[in-house]
Amino acid sequence: MDWHVQYRDAMGDRLVMFSTPERAIEAACGLIDQGHDVYGIGTGPLTDTIKKEHIERIYAMWARTQYLFDRIPCVGVKRRASR
Repeated sequence: MDWHVQYRDAMGDRLVMFSTPERAIEAACGLIDQGHDVYGIGTGPLTDTIKKEHIERIYAMWARTQYLFDRIPCVGVKRRASR
């Protein structure tokens, strides 16, 4: 089952598809982190999505883990640039 992420950027509304919910959520959180307005994550009809307030909670949890893992030294793991 495909998952969709709906978001807005400077060019307008966008829709991207993913094969798993984990990939969709990771992508949505990355888009929010880049400053995009993510307003839908789900399957099936575009009106059947996780509500924006739930997306904000998911992002808050994701952001906390990113903050934590950015500060834990990991041998052999390439780290991304700090925010």
